[in-house]
Amino acid sequence: MPNELLLSRRPGEAWAALREEGVTVELHYQDARHPGSLGDVFAGRVTRVLPGIQSAFLDVGLERGAFLHARDLLLPGEEPPQGARRPIQDRLREGQALVVQVTREASGTKGARVTCHVGLAGRYVVYVPLTPVLGVSRRIVDPSERLQLEGILSRLPAEGGGFVARTAGRDVEESRFKADARVLVALWRSIREAAGRVAPPTRLHAGEDLLVWLLRDAPRGGPDLVLVDDPRDQERAVGYLAAIDPVLPSRVRLHGGPGALLESYNIDREIQRALEPRVSLRSGGSLVIQETEALVAVDVNTGKFLGEERMEETALRVNEEAAVEIARQLRLRDLGGIVVVDFIDMEGPESRQRVLEVLLSALEKDRARTEVLGFTGLGLVQLTRERRRRGLAASVLDSCPTCAGRGRLRSSGLWLGP
Repeated sequence: MPNELLLSRRPGEAWAALREEGVTVELHYQDARHPGSLGDVFAGRVTRVLPGIQSAFLDVGLERGAFLHARDLLLPGEEPPQGARRPIQDRLREGQALVVQVTREASGTKGARVTCHVGLAGRYVVYVPLTPVLGVSRRIVDPSERLQLEGILSRLPAEGGGFVARTAGRDVEESRFKADARVLVALWRSIREAAGRVAPPTRLHAGEDLLVWLLRDAPRGGPDLVLVDDPRDQERAVGYLAAIDPVLPSRVRLHGGPGALLESYNIDREIQRALEPRVSLRSGGSLVIQETEALVAVDVNTGKFLGEERMEETALRVNEEAAVEIARQLRLRDLGGIVVVDFIDMEGPESRQRVLEVLLSALEKDRARTEVLGFTGLGLVQLTRERRRRGLAASVLDSCPTCAGRGRLRSSGLWLGP
């Protein structure tokens, strides 16, 4: 079955779903009132320098102050990483202006995290204008392929800085790298010029909206089908994809019914289920997912599945199914940070190793960086997943004012029914 990208716009919001082989693996929501700030570049002003934690807070114009760690600070004239070895209080003062980029959106009580190491992403390369580096995505492991890509990067047009080849750049001709690079270099030039004209706090560059971001970061080869319900999105998708590959625009379709786009693919039900803590497994077992500000806890239960084999075999079968579903739920709900999984107890080391192998295999398609740390002495599996945006629940649910935030309410105006 084809891999599909569906995007639907409704008054004040947009929803997108990525489906692989008929299964929804990613859900994304964008509120027109609060479109998010990940990747945005700001002219900010330092409000506090905190020597005790080697950090600073900046006013960039967002609701809360932005957090900058010393290792993310790069001042004009400094060469990384030499400058970072000096204490932040010797490098920074209150009131100082800085150009920074958001690397992690605000979440919970925490403000956005920012860096001075700006990175502008295209389809095939990331331009890092302040860091002289030629790098290749860690997902590309073949030495000869990495060497070939480094050679291409060394010939790209730049005005200082360097480039990092993205996974989508594998087997792509050099001319497309150059076209990507020219756009990014021109973008940085406009950001730099704007920074010299405006007073902070000011947004210098806004990241791509939901549609362009999903097309830009789509897996190599792009989706087999892009289905939208707004003619303007169809035009924008065709224009963007035509600049990447002349074959891709033919994959864009305008949904004409019957029925609304997301409902016709049962995406409305998928969203409802993704906001519930319990996930049913086909075997009769279940997952219970609890998200907190510090970590995500996942509990695996056998439920109605008792099996006909020994308990060890029953536990292994449910845990294998759970491992695949956990990987999907992490992507679907966009859960990040520390994740702790309480699988059903297994005595044999071979069974534990098998569950880890299934989990690692299921995580390979995840675009977010993940690291599985294995079983702890208490029999729990620890892993970390890159957190850059607010998760699905945090994006569409509000804290309940009656119970002081212990419950969640659907955001006012949200499309989903009661």
